[in-house]
Amino acid sequence: MKGISRRDFIRCCGAGALGLMLKPDLFGAQTRSLGRASDVVQCFDENATSGSSINEPVVQIMMDASIKQLTGINDVGEAWKSVFPGIIENSIIGIKINAINEYLPAHPEFVDCIINGLGQMQFGSVHFPKNNVIVWDRTDLELVEAGYTIYDGSNPDTARCFGTNHSGVGYDYTLPFNVYGVTSYPSRILTQMADFLVNTAVMKDHNGAQVTLTMKNHYGSVHNPGSLHSTNYTCNPHIPAVNQQIRDVVTPNNIQKIFIVDGLFAKVNWGPSGPPNCITNKLLMSLDTVACDWQGQVLINEERVRLGYATISAPHILTAAAAPYNLGTTDVNLIEISNPSGIGGFNEADSPGGPAQVTPNPFRTRTAIIYSPAALSTIRIDLIDAAGRTQDIIFNGTLAAGTHRIEYMIKKELTAGSYFIRIMNNGRSTMKKITILR
Repeated sequence: MKGISRRDFIRCCGAGALGLMLKPDLFGAQTRSLGRASDVVQCFDENATSGSSINEPVVQIMMDASIKQLTGINDVGEAWKSVFPGIIENSIIGIKINAINEYLPAHPEFVDCIINGLGQMQFGSVHFPKNNVIVWDRTDLELVEAGYTIYDGSNPDTARCFGTNHSGVGYDYTLPFNVYGVTSYPSRILTQMADFLVNTAVMKDHNGAQVTLTMKNHYGSVHNPGSLHSTNYTCNPHIPAVNQQIRDVVTPNNIQKIFIVDGLFAKVNWGPSGPPNCITNKLLMSLDTVACDWQGQVLINEERVRLGYATISAPHILTAAAAPYNLGTTDVNLIEISNPSGIGGFNEADSPGGPAQVTPNPFRTRTAIIYSPAALSTIRIDLIDAAGRTQDIIFNGTLAAGTHRIEYMIKKELTAGSYFIRIMNNGRSTMKKITILR
């Protein structure tokens, strides 16, 4: 449970992955804020989607690799934990998603991968309860249309999901704040329910603001987004103003900690409504909202050029980087991760341990993994399900060079179907699809 209420706080205050590489900005580095460049992890995996479907186990690997690279911590749970200073087992984490376009929302499968990572945070012998995560946007209806299930209280082991218009939630009309001359009221999820916030946006262009990424995602956090488009519909400086007010007035202890963009699919022209027109298979992650949006705009422009459209430049990104908003920097230290799943096959080129076998496959209760690291290696082998959840740790330790046969017997009741054996070798992962019979 939360300690001092945010209302009292305001009153008291008075108001190691595969394929890493660095790459310069594209499409013209404009005037940048002074100060240190901000890290932005850009993760691509060609296996993240199949047609219009999302391969959640692959996205889980992308998410895990990205948080480890962003934080420099090789344990997924500890990496996420480091993002939220002072977090305890009973803290509440809000995940603000973008669900307004049912054809291109922050996908439930993508958000599940964030939740799975948060669930790996450990406090003593206890893992962070997924029920302490709130997935939210403006309305229950928009969430349902985007593929989410509104939380009904029946499963205390899952994340909660509901809109600001949900019964008992609503907007905080005791906390008006000024958005460039317009009075707005924030969601009570921001002011009274969440201790930390994960801003999870979508990769879309916008016919007025030019792009819809993490900063514009907060238009879904206030009661009057339609009043914040400005007279010329550029949303500038209204987008920076909303974000600055959320940081300094609505949540003066700055609960917003990390920014993530679901770039598995993208809308790069005639957005933000309608279905995606690109399959980009990418994920962006940063601790800096401006840097994250700058790189998102770079990716949108790459696709626009590929499709024969002119590049775009969102004025609010540069405004947000400058005084008086100072929300971040457009000076991006880009860190790229390519194909961390390695699903293309277990061969010498993909696997640091050479060819691997699972035999028998399919199997009912027993199988063996035959694996041959070329040198003494730190190895972890997991059984993960089709939703990306770790069902069992098969092996966690070191293996000497040479061929090893690791016997495995299923320890708990699992439904029949497709699963994956994931092998982590010194931070690099490969996967093998298996079938469990019943």
